[in-house]
Amino acid sequence: TASAPDVAENIKGMSLANCKFANVVVLSYDKLVAQLDCSTPEDGTKVVLQDLPKGEGVVQTNVIAVVKPVQH
Repeated sequence: TASAPDVAENIKGMSLANCKFANVVVLSYDKLVAQLDCSTPEDGTKVVLQDLPKGEGVVQTNVIAVVKPVQH
């Protein structure tokens, strides 16, 4: 199985339409936290449900919060 640092590098390199990883932090050998910023909620849903599970070493994804960006 892949380690969290390896998975972090893999997901940082993923090509995600209208989304980007703003931050990826390795918590331990097998856990990481990533902040995903997307243009629309639909883009975020696609990444979390379709794209991330295909990433090498990704076993589980959890969504903690989804927020609507504020335009300044």
